[in-house]
Amino acid sequence: MKPIILLKLGPLILIVNLFFSFSAIAESNYKAKTKDIMTGELRKFIFSGGTEPLPKPIVLDINGNVVEIGSNDDILIINFWATWCAPCKKEMPSLNTLAENMKFDDVRIITVASGRNSKEAIEAFFSDNNLANLNKFRDPKGKIAMSYGVTALPTTVLIDPSRKEIGRIIGDIDWNNENIRSFLRNLLKTS
Repeated sequence: MKPIILLKLGPLILIVNLFFSFSAIAESNYKAKTKDIMTGELRKFIFSGGTEPLPKPIVLDINGNVVEIGSNDDILIINFWATWCAPCKKEMPSLNTLAENMKFDDVRIITVASGRNSKEAIEAFFSDNNLANLNKFRDPKGKIAMSYGVTALPTTVLIDPSRKEIGRIIGDIDWNNENIRSFLRNLLKTS
């Protein structure tokens, strides 16, 4: 009886193995293109082996309008943050500088205030820190953050053009350095 079960499950086992192999190949391609620069702040980067596209990031703009963010041509960097989060406040100016330095590359940086963050607090924070290169999106009920598996703030998720997660950084980093810009440009070459 056991050989018959194996014959029936054999094709399924092969498909599952191929599925995980392709996932590992995609992950290893990203790692291979960036392995020489994974130092300093980038040691916090966690590569993902995800093969399923993430949900479409549907958020609110600062005025409460529903917006679907993303593009099929860009690497999307979504930074989940909050006005009350000290590490978030610390990293936002360097993320703003990264947005300025990468604005002509195919990298799109999105900031999403997750949870209870008033429009006034977001506006004040952006004004006080002169964050002219970042946008002001909101996820007031944390639905997008939860669907992306965000468990701590700040969390930054990097997504390829097919909406698959490349990886993430949990916690704050200093985004304003050439090593990170090189890392992102190498990811662009792979996607």
